[in-house]
Amino acid sequence: MMLRTLTLLILFVTSLTFSPLLATEGGYKISVEIENFDQTEAYLAGYIGDTPYILDTVAMKDGLVVFSGEDQLEAGVYLIVLPPDNKFIQIFVDSDNQNFTLKANYAKLDEQAFVIDGSRANKLFYEYVNFLSTKGPQARALQEEIKAAQAEDKPIEELQKKLQEVNNSVKTYQKQLVKNNPNSQVATWIKFGFETEIPEFTGSESDVQFQRYMFRKNHFFENVDFTDSSLYRNPMLPKKVNYYLDQLTPATPDSIIVAVDYILNKVKPVQKTFRYYLSQLLNQYAEEAQTKIGMDAVYVHLVDNYYARGMAPWLEKEQLEKIMLESQRRRPTLIGRRAMNIEMRKEDGSKISLYDIESQYTVLYFWRYDCSHCKKSTPHVIEFYKKFKDKGVKILGTCVKMKEKDMEECWKYVHEKEMEDWINVVDPGNLSKFTAKYDTRITPRIFILDKDKKILINRIGAEQLEEVMDQIIEEDNRKLKESLENK
Repeated sequence: MMLRTLTLLILFVTSLTFSPLLATEGGYKISVEIENFDQTEAYLAGYIGDTPYILDTVAMKDGLVVFSGEDQLEAGVYLIVLPPDNKFIQIFVDSDNQNFTLKANYAKLDEQAFVIDGSRANKLFYEYVNFLSTKGPQARALQEEIKAAQAEDKPIEELQKKLQEVNNSVKTYQKQLVKNNPNSQVATWIKFGFETEIPEFTGSESDVQFQRYMFRKNHFFENVDFTDSSLYRNPMLPKKVNYYLDQLTPATPDSIIVAVDYILNKVKPVQKTFRYYLSQLLNQYAEEAQTKIGMDAVYVHLVDNYYARGMAPWLEKEQLEKIMLESQRRRPTLIGRRAMNIEMRKEDGSKISLYDIESQYTVLYFWRYDCSHCKKSTPHVIEFYKKFKDKGVKILGTCVKMKEKDMEECWKYVHEKEMEDWINVVDPGNLSKFTAKYDTRITPRIFILDKDKKILINRIGAEQLEEVMDQIIEEDNRKLKESLENK
């Protein structure tokens, strides 16, 4: 069902990230008549990606509202939004005809029995929706019958055959609609659900599964025309892109980097679509870097390969400089890099550098005595060290306070929390530049390094330490065993 309650409407402000509607000749006029509707206004909303924005608020009189303008709307998917519940009717607006009427009964909106005059695209779409509304209940009823038959251990072959017939009738309808209307937005909408049929593969079960996965991934966007500018205002493309990134791409930085480059190369032909996805992906992986290990590498990659190369000309100089600075802050602590050396001061006044510490693994723990999150994390780190100190693990704990007057409180915290078994250090004056090297704007910050001080894990929570370290040691032992066996 395409009629739903709109749960989020954000006002469209042309001075922010996105540009105003492009002006073209002809204008638009969309007349909407709603029976049994007593509100005094209605809204026209449009999509940018998969987010709906209010574009216009127009007064209603006797159930009639007319949305119009001297300039054409950009082709895409739009919404007629009806207060107070913000129920909406989805419509397609193409570049050829933006003058049409729609009639509906507010009491029967769920039936979507709209009368449309002057828009072939919307007639096609709601004929398709009404067709699905007859097939959906059939399919669900058969699924329930199959489930009940299985529970009673009865044969289900005939029921499965009937269900397949229903599914085939839907596919046939879809293919015929697309064939007869290849350039319509409705065909574009339907093709988002099309996937290339996977051929038969040979080999072991795991080989076949891998080949099927790779074929599906490589052909996932085969039915998407990325040169179609209306995709900018089509909520189906973001859903497909998100599925590709979240479900078809391994959740490792290297794999995601390849995937985002692939997506951005696809959308590059249409500047506004490229702008949307470049901005969205940067924001997405900046956020994911806070909770998912290694995702800051994706952020840095996007900045280095797109923003730093002048591919975001819409940004003000100040905005670009902030993005570049954030990338520089994240770069030194990317997984796989050798951690930068820092020389710090112990309680007795002696100095020790990170590179002086000889151990199979080194955990860096940056904390503040007045940090509420650190107070919650420190007990986890203490318990972790008790379990792993005999497994080649050492901890370099750093109080990130930088004023000499704060050092007494740092050492008081060390003793109160019984952290003496660690290597505890301070650096008044930040002489080692640890704040820049390890981006300690937010504490606690925890890193796991290998024996060569290469960063294995960054941005990890204290409660994750035990599990992650177990996995690291197990993997290293596996590699060592394989190496010995191959000699």
